[in-house]
Amino acid sequence: MKVAFPHMGRVCIPLKTLFDSLGVSVIIPPRNNDTIKNTGYKYSPEYSCLPFKMILGNILYSLENGADTVIMLGGSGPCRFGYFAYMLNLIARDLGYRFKFICLEPSSLLKNIVEFKRLLRCGYSDIYTALVLGWEKLKTVDSLEALYFKTLPYISDKDSSKQEFEEVVAKLEQSSNILSINEIYRDYSDHLAVQRDIYKQFPRIGIVGDIYTLNEPYSNHNIEYLLGMKGIETTRSVYTSTWVETNAFFWKRKRFNKKMKDLSMGYLNDNIGGFAMETVYHTLDFINRDFDGILHMVPITCMPEIVSRQVLQRISVEKKIPIMSITVDEHNDCTGFETRVEAFAEMLYMRHKKV
Repeated sequence: MKVAFPHMGRVCIPLKTLFDSLGVSVIIPPRNNDTIKNTGYKYSPEYSCLPFKMILGNILYSLENGADTVIMLGGSGPCRFGYFAYMLNLIARDLGYRFKFICLEPSSLLKNIVEFKRLLRCGYSDIYTALVLGWEKLKTVDSLEALYFKTLPYISDKDSSKQEFEEVVAKLEQSSNILSINEIYRDYSDHLAVQRDIYKQFPRIGIVGDIYTLNEPYSNHNIEYLLGMKGIETTRSVYTSTWVETNAFFWKRKRFNKKMKDLSMGYLNDNIGGFAMETVYHTLDFINRDFDGILHMVPITCMPEIVSRQVLQRISVEKKIPIMSITVDEHNDCTGFETRVEAFAEMLYMRHKKV
């Protein structure tokens, strides 16, 4: 068996660890690039969103390079993500590929574990050990990214910091036990703490929107790094680990949903699918935490984010906070994107100095 799964940020690190621990071969496509995007664009429906096109490009690359099993998350609700698995499977088979397609429901953790046991023919203890190690790596790589982008504006040698960060992530990828994972995070955290000037305070931007666009740097033009290099502190609203935590564990999901609905009430009273309500909730949460501005990433034709964009316009007026929505698709020009983001950052700098 050779398993494939699409890229989304650095999720390949914990997933590869999971399958390696279970003795399963993994076919990993290269980090998202123009070739992957163009392949997905070529075979996707015209009005499908950018995440769908990128995921299709990943899957087709893996199948072309020997994968015989594709694992993909499923979903439900008005967001078209609920149709991703069906459409991806259909398109790949129409192109002549023959493979096993496994669709996992994020809210059915026990069901997924049973499916893995049946598929891989291994014991529950083996699956548990692999899941724990993969889960620790997922949480740690997300924590490392959050820490790096939060500290980047304060680092004097920003250019070399990127290489340092990638080396730390590479060490994490090679780690084989939880003790070494914790040690990697602790050492890097101490390293960044020394570089941070506690007397400086840069403008802070909260980044909200669709989970794929937020977590996949190719899709968002590496926006957190771009802003960090411009002296803006960024905080991402949703990480893969936080999303898994609030979806796979029902007690946390129930608690988070109540908190989200309570804060969003009056702006978006019902969950309309996708990450619309999360976008509204995190925007209001960032405002309550005195962030200087909000950046909203919207994949083109994404209905939930289009709805939330209208809500955010009202919030911007009522709360008197700058909110900029940026639509992303496969035709986005990197230069034009950077120009808009830089203009928004400069405006926040001027407001920040006045305060």
